[in-house]
Order: sequence, then C-alpha cells, then structure tokens
Amino acid sequence: MDKNILKNELSNYEIQMTSAERSKAYFNGEKVDHLPFNIMSLDLVYGMNMGYSLKETENIDNLIKIIEKRTEEYKIYGISEGLNLRAMGYALGSTGIFPENDTDHVDHYLMEDELNMDLLEIPDPYSNELLKKKLENAKKLKEHFPDHPISTFVAGPMSTAVAIRPISKLLRDLRKNPEGVKELLDFCVKANMAWARAFKKEFGPVKIMIADPVTCDDILSPKQIKEFSYPYLKKLTSNLYQLNEIKPDLHICGHTKKQWEDLKEFDIESFSVDNCHDLAQCKEKIQDKLSLMGNVPPVEVMRNGSIDDVIEAVKTCIKKGADNKNGYICATGCGTPAGTPKENIDAFVYAVRKYSKDAKIGQIPQTVYQ
Repeated sequence: MDKNILKNELSNYEIQMTSAERSKAYFNGEKVDHLPFNIMSLDLVYGMNMGYSLKETENIDNLIKIIEKRTEEYKIYGISEGLNLRAMGYALGSTGIFPENDTDHVDHYLMEDELNMDLLEIPDPYSNELLKKKLENAKKLKEHFPDHPISTFVAGPMSTAVAIRPISKLLRDLRKNPEGVKELLDFCVKANMAWARAFKKEFGPVKIMIADPVTCDDILSPKQIKEFSYPYLKKLTSNLYQLNEIKPDLHICGHTKKQWEDLKEFDIESFSVDNCHDLAQCKEKIQDKLSLMGNVPPVEVMRNGSIDDVIEAVKTCIKKGADNKNGYICATGCGTPAGTPKENIDAFVYAVRKYSKDAKIGQIPQTVYQ
C-alpha cells in the first residue's frame, strides 16, 4: 500500500474510546472499538519523524510537543516516565555515553573492579540528581496532560545489576560469589521500590512495566534463573502489586520458552513476549493465568519492512493472540527502534483499528479475516 493511500484509509477508522476506556472495558469482557495496543518506544520514534534527534526526544519540552502531536494524530492517550535498563545504575554511580542518535551505554561501572556492597546505598528519588530530574519530568507531563493516565517502568533485578557490575563479571560472580550476587539483587529490588513508592506518592496507584532482558534463556541457564533471578523478580512483582494494588506487566527480551509455565506464578498481569517466539505457542502455555502482549517484529518489520509487511504482521498477531483467555494487547515484540519510518507507525495503527474492530476478550475479531 502506498503511504498516501494509507493516510486516507486510516482516516476511515476513527476511534470511539480513549486508551484507558478501551482497556478497562476490554478486560471487563465488554466489546470495544478495537484491541488495546502498544507501540513500544512510540514517542521516541514519533519524535524522530518530527525531526528531533534521539537525544532531543528526551528533553521534556520537546517530549511535550511530541505527545501533543501524536495524541492529536492517533488519539493515543497516556504518558510515562521511568527508569530504563541503565538508569538506576547511573543514579548509583555508573557513568554512560549518550550518543545523539543511538542508545546510551555504560562506559564505567560502579562495581568495575569488585562486587562491593559498601559502594551502595538506597537512592532517595527526591534528592538523587538523576531520579529527582525524572520525577520532576513526570510532574511536568502530568501537569500538561492531566487527562492522560500516567505509568512508569523499571528494570528487573538482574538487568539493574548489570548496570552496576559488568555482565561478564556478574556471570562469573554467580559461580564464585553467589551470596554477594544475591545481596546485590536484593538491593536492586529495594532501590527500584524506592522509585515506585515515590511515584505512587506523587501520582497515586499506577501501572508499572518491568523490563528484564538479562533473565532470558539466552544468557542464564534454567538453574541460574531459578536460583538468582526468580526470587528477586518475584519479590519485586509482589511488592509492586502490594504497593499499587495493580499487577505490573513483564517484558523479557530474547528466548523465554523454558520459563512460560513458571511466569504464571508471578504477580503480573501481562507477559510481553519477544518476536523470536511463536505467539500462539506462548498463548497456549500462559492463557489460563496471564494476558499476553506482543509480538510484531520491531526491527525486521517496523523499522526495515514495508507498509504491507507491518499490516500483515499485525494481522498475524491478532489471529494468533486475540483469543487468549485473559486478553491480548497487540504490541511490538520489544522497543521500536530509532529509524522506524512514520508510515510504518501509521500502518500499525491502521491495521489494529481495521482488523481488530469490535474486539472482545478471548475471541478472534472476525474483521481480521476480511
């Protein structure tokens, strides 16, 4: 499909509900205008298509302009401010490099030389320079968009730890200093809870997304996951649920098939599955306990594919995931990368609106077969 034709087609599918109204009605078993959806990192890629560099999209004044424009165009309501995979590490003393148009990365770890817990103390989000700035940004967003629901995000304990200690050394520590690693992971839970409590104090109970790419089958063995990751990830999810009385969502990049049965025992509402897996297989394993999110390929399709590739990928995910007993959120399989063209964002929104029209939890929308 040509991008100009797509624009005209998209205008034929106006929404009837806000994002919050749709999600609430859908998970209450009511018919909705279309499936809930999530284009991960939408503001980043939308902002770059407005002409901002990746780094400039993080400026709060620029971000407000980005949110205003994407809300006007797509009627997507919602704002978020949180801690990416490395933010807590930076808050605690690791340092990073922040390119103009690429993902930041740690260049010096707080625990570069040794796993030394004496270097750590729980950061106060109201006085820690980095966390304070993020909290102030969240307040500015909420003041500017009072009608938008606000959410936050944190890294899982293992993924937080590798922003403090290099992953190669942390993996060695699993064998040579297991008790030290467990002490570090327990600290990571407490540090992220300090952020979550401050966020709740400012905004009330909110939805929280946890991203934990280190807890995948590609990096850790099943034994390591059960000994080192699960106890602390479970503690984090349970504490967040207790704090907000809203279950968090969980995204783990990479392969997770060996974990699907175990994840049903966590206090999470939805599991976001990477596009490296078959959505239907994941659905069969988790649908008795969890809702499902994913898994349109972010790189191969969203960034590098055509408009038609995006439409077909969304349709495929709807066919495979929409009859999940506990619900399905059509989403990218991970963060949408820098360089994703505007027409592919349009194509995603168009495909969801058209091919999941009149969605209802646990059912495949008949419009997907048109």
